[in-house]
Amino acid sequence: MLPRLLLIASSAARGGAPSSLRASNSVGGAAALLSRVPSSAATFATAPKTATPPADASRGATADLLDIFHPQSVDDASAPRTVQIAEPIFRDFGGRLRFSGRASTIKCFENNPLVRAALEEPGGGRVLVVDGGGSRRCALLGDNIAAMGAKNGWQGIVINGCVRDTADLQTFDLGIKALAPFPLKSSKRDAGQRDVPVAFAGVTVKPGDWVYADGDGVIVSETELKLESKV
Repeated sequence: MLPRLLLIASSAARGGAPSSLRASNSVGGAAALLSRVPSSAATFATAPKTATPPADASRGATADLLDIFHPQSVDDASAPRTVQIAEPIFRDFGGRLRFSGRASTIKCFENNPLVRAALEEPGGGRVLVVDGGGSRRCALLGDNIAAMGAKNGWQGIVINGCVRDTADLQTFDLGIKALAPFPLKSSKRDAGQRDVPVAFAGVTVKPGDWVYADGDGVIVSETELKLESKV
């Protein structure tokens, strides 16, 4: 018994305590702290709920559209979803940050003849969606082709691939989203496919779908998403 008492005394002299005593003190201290926590803060379920501010129709932002057309939270996985949200893999390169319109699609890989051909056409307020297979070995869009798209009335371009001439791209009144810049031009050996369903970044885009894009991301809907303006 005497050695045990000497051990305790020695530990106390050094400012410590045996592990059994420290554990006891820790449990007691934790219990004391918990006893001082208000019951209202003990669970998130009882936390007060604040209302989401009303959507601003004048902005047409993806966040405002989702507040109305996709009100479910990320936790509600069972709710039907009519609006697709792309994974956040894109960067903005164009002079227009927010753009929207019906989709025209291209599926290609490291070849851009169809991208040029599409942007040479009247855009009619459409958005060109290009599935370049996620390649980071060459650019599918440069300043010359982008200039044609801006001139011909395209709203924007979303590319699952790279772009170049980025200093010039930001001067065009055209939305441009892509994965990254890369200075090498693409090949012309294989045109690819035009106006077919494309799937990347967790979404599937069909010709005629509605695409909405801004600094927050890209969303896709089979039908047009309209917010009513309050007078």
